[in-house]
Amino acid sequence: MQTSSSGATSASPTARARLPLAARLLLLMLAVSMPPLVGLGLVMMDVNADALRLAARELHLAIAGDVRRAIRAELARDQQELEGVGYLLLAPGLGSDDQRLALAASRISTSTAIDFVTLYSPDGKRLGTLKAKEIPTPEVPSELPASVLKAAPSRGLLPLEVQRGTEEAWLSVVYRAEVNGETRAFLLTHLRLAPLLEQVTRLAEEHVGSREGIYVVDESRRVVLHADPARIGSSREGLGIFTALAGDASFHAVFGASPEFRDKGAPMVGALETVPELGWAVVVQRPRSLAYASLGWMRLWVGVALGVCAVVALGGALLGARQLARPIRALVRATRDIAARTFTKVEDGVEARGDELGHLGRSLGEMARSLQASEKELVEQTRVRTALSRYLSADVVELIAREPDRLRLGGERREVTVLFSDVCGFTRLSESLPPETVVALLNELFTFATEIIHRRGGIIDKFIGDSVMAVWGTPESHPDDARQAVEAAMELRRWVETGNRRWRQKWGVEIQLAMGLHTGTVVAGNLGSERRMEYTVIGDTVNVAARLESMAQPGQILVSAATRERLGPEAEVLRHLGERMLHGRSATTSVFEVAA
Repeated sequence: MQTSSSGATSASPTARARLPLAARLLLLMLAVSMPPLVGLGLVMMDVNADALRLAARELHLAIAGDVRRAIRAELARDQQELEGVGYLLLAPGLGSDDQRLALAASRISTSTAIDFVTLYSPDGKRLGTLKAKEIPTPEVPSELPASVLKAAPSRGLLPLEVQRGTEEAWLSVVYRAEVNGETRAFLLTHLRLAPLLEQVTRLAEEHVGSREGIYVVDESRRVVLHADPARIGSSREGLGIFTALAGDASFHAVFGASPEFRDKGAPMVGALETVPELGWAVVVQRPRSLAYASLGWMRLWVGVALGVCAVVALGGALLGARQLARPIRALVRATRDIAARTFTKVEDGVEARGDELGHLGRSLGEMARSLQASEKELVEQTRVRTALSRYLSADVVELIAREPDRLRLGGERREVTVLFSDVCGFTRLSESLPPETVVALLNELFTFATEIIHRRGGIIDKFIGDSVMAVWGTPESHPDDARQAVEAAMELRRWVETGNRRWRQKWGVEIQLAMGLHTGTVVAGNLGSERRMEYTVIGDTVNVAARLESMAQPGQILVSAATRERLGPEAEVLRHLGERMLHGRSATTSVFEVAA
């Protein structure tokens, strides 16, 4: 009895020491799955951290680029104002000196960019100041230094210094005015920096979260633009981002950097991009804790995700890794396909499952189908806008983009007004000028004609050699289409009169346009094939307008009776020329001329 009892006692600890098969399987799965999961989590953390840092650098550089573009756009607008004043003061053929001064003063009074212009002789002597009546006489130097005269570019602005008054800051700039390649004068003015300061403030609040996060410095590291006007003129030498930049880089060279640094002891991240033509640099900076705020949360959620994955892995070991792994792999492949912009159906019947994986598969499939439809729609709209923007105004392009069926072959009857415009004596002009000059002149003429016609609600049907065919009333009609067409013709005639002064000076030639307009019913739509089509109008209305244009004398605008009837009170600008016989037509046509 004692021996038996002893044997039972010795066997019992061995039986208790063995774990159930399920527990051992769980421990085995933990030993196999957890190290890779932990390693994957650490790699994901590192990869995401690097991606976050890279995204932060790219964001800062993009913000700096936005500020740089805003500066260049504002200076380009200001330069255009100065070019206009210089042209009125110095260009030949604009009247007496008093008339020039009056025109220039009027332009300055209506300008939103400049309040005055001081004129200096080519050797730098001050000649006088034109200003808006409501501002006091500005304080400007009596003579420009020789270094400024030498440095002023022939096509551009030379910034001198930023000054801060009691209410606003401004930038002194000099512009070299040239006529026929010869320096005739220098123009000095103060450009208001308020618009740029507003843009800097807006960008800082929207993208950086602090009004202190964006500023602009000159080459001596002095602040020239800042959301806080009190900071303008203060020095940043040896502070902030400049402590992280090696050497003494010139801001007149193209340069960009996105380092990490300390500003007043606080760790920061940011970017610097130069504006070479001004010798300025745009600085964007944010506290590191703010820029990388999501990094801690990302690590936390990655850790949570790892824990969930471990639980899923253990459950898969108990319930069957094979059945669980197959739909997961299918979902991963579908996700990768979506990332690669290949929108395919989830494999292995995952969408038919009734569990969470099935729900995820259906959601992923719906997302793929939605993304595919959105991409097709975006591609179609982009194709439509690209094809039509060359010929139609922005409003018409937007209309057809919303209704892409209008791009299909076919047509519809519409009442339209057709305008033909032709350069008189083009053959003689082509014989007297080099082909390159003729092309340049026609391109300039067609550019302004397109702008005028689009602004008046018309579309360019086609360019035929030196002729333009424009249509009002399709694809969108308006009650005043005929009036807009006549006013476009009058405006085009006025613009040619203005352009002739410049063409006469530049190439020694002048041009005149002959124009004809007629209103009637046409078939408007796409003509051609599925691979190559053209939106146009067809009908006798087009022929009548063309005949009127061929009948018109240089500088003359001829209008048919049908167009006159639709002008209403505006018809008083027309003069009746009587009944005329048009080429190829048996009946006479009542013809009117638009008064000059």
